[in-house]
Amino acid sequence: MLKAFDVSESKGRLRKETGLAADSPFLTDFFRIIESKSFRRLPFKTQVFSFPEHSHIRTRLTHTNEVIATAGKISEQLGLNTPLCLAIAAGHDIGHAPYGHLGEGLLSELGKKLFKHEIYGAVLLQEVENRGKGLNLCYETLEGIRMHARGAHELNVNSSKPAEYAAVMFADKMSYTFSDYSDAERYGYFPKDDYKKLVAEIDSVLGRKTDDRKEACIKALIKESKEKGFVSFSQGKEFELFDELRGVLYKRVYEAIDTSVHKIILKNLYTFIKENEDFHKKYNGFDPIIFISLLTDQDVTNFGNLRLSSKKLSLSDLESQFKAAFELLPELKDKKIEYWNPELNW
Repeated sequence: MLKAFDVSESKGRLRKETGLAADSPFLTDFFRIIESKSFRRLPFKTQVFSFPEHSHIRTRLTHTNEVIATAGKISEQLGLNTPLCLAIAAGHDIGHAPYGHLGEGLLSELGKKLFKHEIYGAVLLQEVENRGKGLNLCYETLEGIRMHARGAHELNVNSSKPAEYAAVMFADKMSYTFSDYSDAERYGYFPKDDYKKLVAEIDSVLGRKTDDRKEACIKALIKESKEKGFVSFSQGKEFELFDELRGVLYKRVYEAIDTSVHKIILKNLYTFIKENEDFHKKYNGFDPIIFISLLTDQDVTNFGNLRLSSKKLSLSDLESQFKAAFELLPELKDKKIEYWNPELNW
């Protein structure tokens, strides 16, 4: 049976609070996330295409805002806890590394453990934000962030969890599927000639505009969810077209983007930080994986430009280049932060 998550059933915060944080806990979480430093970095991180020359190409912030809007629409029409949906949506991609999923994969390769943005997002909000004190968010907000990702896998739903988790998960998939399709067309990456039937059916059944396509899928999800009694989107023509398009993006678009230069720069930056004795002495051996996660696409690219200059780089060169990240390190350098451990056992 579809029902809004009852605030009285929340596991609450690690540190109890009063005022608005107690009266409107999930709305408070939403405000805290969108006012955080991590959220401020999102417009400077890749969604699919790095450094877009076209001003309408999505960044990670654009995508996040679209997920917030889509999750809000789904929640309101299903009678769910909208503030909880908004909070999860605002934080769902906050743990992304520079260059998006490329950065995530490369940091997994370079680090001790898998770097997963959905897990690191919960770590970031608890262990890095607010000068290492964390934002003291509600358990459900953090768990919803941790559970939103599916990658290219099936969009399974855990019915034992609050319905709001599934609402945001579907909002995320709908948002990036149709928006990434739109951006891929702008940049000439979508193989239209190989999928003429799919393109024609999307236009005729879902609509010719990104917003119309999302709205058609939202309506189908609402109808199916009300019939089944839980958040679901797994049948009907709308789902079939959405699912096929999503599969094409993973198979033919995302893999087609040349990221070889991005990889070289990231690897070089990781090696430089890991081997720099001054960095280790001054910042107590701070984990280079977490340090890189605090950078933007432009930061990493600027490092690449410094390398191309053939200049012998020092720690002071990095400190002047990465001012935002180094602003955070004095409060973080003595903390043991495990980017693979969301610590949601409370």
